[in-house]
Amino acid sequence: MATWKLTTQYKKSAVERSIWTKDGKNIVQEQGYRWGTFHCQSDEQPDIDLKNPDGYEVGGDYDWELDSLDDGCWLEWDWPADMTEEEQDKIMTAWDENWYDGLEELGWSNDDTEYWFHGPLCLENEDTGETFEGEPSNPVQQLDPETSTHLQVVVELQEEGPPMTNWFPSNVAPVRKGRYQVTDSRHPGWPFPTYSDWDGKKWSDDSIEQWRGLAEDPDK
Repeated sequence: MATWKLTTQYKKSAVERSIWTKDGKNIVQEQGYRWGTFHCQSDEQPDIDLKNPDGYEVGGDYDWELDSLDDGCWLEWDWPADMTEEEQDKIMTAWDENWYDGLEELGWSNDDTEYWFHGPLCLENEDTGETFEGEPSNPVQQLDPETSTHLQVVVELQEEGPPMTNWFPSNVAPVRKGRYQVTDSRHPGWPFPTYSDWDGKKWSDDSIEQWRGLAEDPDK
């Protein structure tokens, strides 16, 4: 029986989705992490598409056990359509002050938790040291500089999403606090969007090169 380790190849690709229930209503808390690691025991190599184009729910097909989720970098909530802003603020305050106990004190029950890995994955046989990767270790070399750039790939992948602003260099500060799409100097060949938070004074990551945000107010 071999021990297999599953991780994401690139940061900010591990997501924990916690589903909370109260009085027939559900709220979903989605927290992103820079890195995540799971282990499982299997005689055969887990049959996983390591390129992972659509996201992989960890635990759905193998008995994966959570090892670690490292360095939470963003947090989002999905609210019922009829929940007031006052109720939302109360829930978020309870979470900020006392985490799981805070929501349970308000009567919410954490009925389910999902774990998702996005982007290429790395699978390692810890007994033999053999490693399998969904993306080459140096993806920068896979881009043809005459026909493609990192930003062009990002735009193509996002063309069906909401309208975005132009790209701004990191030394130009956003007007509003919030979460922005960014390019990252540590992984310049990573072809999927990554995100960082602007708190009004600094970024949540020190490797930001450029950023952009929504071109329209999503509440309008």
